[in-house]
Amino acid sequence: MKRELQLGLAVTLLLSASHSFAQPATCGDVAAAKSRSYGFRPSQVTAAERTRKSGEMDGFWTFIKGMGPDGIGCLRTLVETEKADKFFLFDGASLLASLDHSSGSNQAILRALAQTNLQDVQPDAFINLALRLAKQDVDISSAADNYLHAPKVATYLARHGGYKLDRLQGAILLYGSMPPALIDKSLSQEVQSSNEDARNTAAIVWSMNLTEETFKGLAALGDMKTFSSAARQSVQYVLKAQTVPVTKPSKYSRTQVLARIEKLPDFDPNEVTGGLSATEADIRAFHNSIYATLTPADVVTLLDVRKRSIRGVSDESVEEYSELSGVLLNLVNVLDLYPDYRTH
Repeated sequence: MKRELQLGLAVTLLLSASHSFAQPATCGDVAAAKSRSYGFRPSQVTAAERTRKSGEMDGFWTFIKGMGPDGIGCLRTLVETEKADKFFLFDGASLLASLDHSSGSNQAILRALAQTNLQDVQPDAFINLALRLAKQDVDISSAADNYLHAPKVATYLARHGGYKLDRLQGAILLYGSMPPALIDKSLSQEVQSSNEDARNTAAIVWSMNLTEETFKGLAALGDMKTFSSAARQSVQYVLKAQTVPVTKPSKYSRTQVLARIEKLPDFDPNEVTGGLSATEADIRAFHNSIYATLTPADVVTLLDVRKRSIRGVSDESVEEYSELSGVLLNLVNVLDLYPDYRTH
């Protein structure tokens, strides 16, 4: 009899557990799982602890994915309401970004990036997540500003030959992915920052934007005594009108130039030579045609193409943005644009 009672109790417990497991997971279950898996700072735990926690976080991600739409809703709520766990904000936002691209989720992800402690995440992963939002036309100013003010953001990109991505390069990627008007709005405030690194970086990146509002704002900075020499030189360089030699007639028409520019950043320089290997002379001829044929109305096209050149976290994106900024500055010089804010 005692054995039968024990067997009956075991069956009852088993049936009860089976019934419990069959119940759909709730947001309360998600919150509990989050509390078990997070609540730590990777920069302040041992390697062994990070490995253990990594397994727990993988389990949390699997749990959320298995819940389907309900899991997305619960996760979004956690990301929207979290205040203390800055690492969860980033990791939870990363998970949310992999599952949903709705406006509501994008805004939750943006909020998380604006509050993430970058000392606990890989800077390139942070930038990559912000760029995903920017490509969906989300204003990432708050995330870019968070990066700009973070104490340490330098990292090395193993997939790009160990390229060093420091504060300036990261800021070029973040702000460069934004519409020029938003760059002007954000960086005109950041150049007033009491944070020296943020202020200097903001001035350099802003000097690359090259809109009329950019020149107006840079001219208003005056002697820039509180800025680094690099920041002052960057601003002074663009504010001083330069002579750019242009040969006319050009090799390519305005229509041909615009058609090729529209293909950037995927344009193959060899197209200008009919498929033959482009020489330095061929590329110079194409650049000359840009300056000889484009008009002030085409500046908007160049700005848009330059924004598209930010395709990911890489040295190539930084270099393409910088090169196109140089082309744009040359065109500004050739057309003598914005003379009220520049010196000759």
